[in-house]
Amino acid sequence: MTKVQLSLTDQEAAILSSYGSQFGYNLPKTIRFVISKASEDFLKEGTTPIYEMSKKTEEKGLEALKEYGAGKTVEVKDAEEFFSKL
Repeated sequence: MTKVQLSLTDQEAAILSSYGSQFGYNLPKTIRFVISKASEDFLKEGTTPIYEMSKKTEEKGLEALKEYGAGKTVEVKDAEEFFSKL
């Protein structure tokens, strides 16, 4: 969970408090509600953020694909067991 601290003007706080009061929400709950609705709308659009990877990460990923194609990889069924043997 990520915690966020933000500052609101008196007017913003009053508007949000007024909006939330119709649902019986206090200010923090109203803010969470507004954010959850915005997140829900974002997900409904099917928009997926794309993040650029570093050159180093790209090189490691391409190397891993080559190793997989060459049959140099192994299937890990129990991660704890696998890492305890390293």
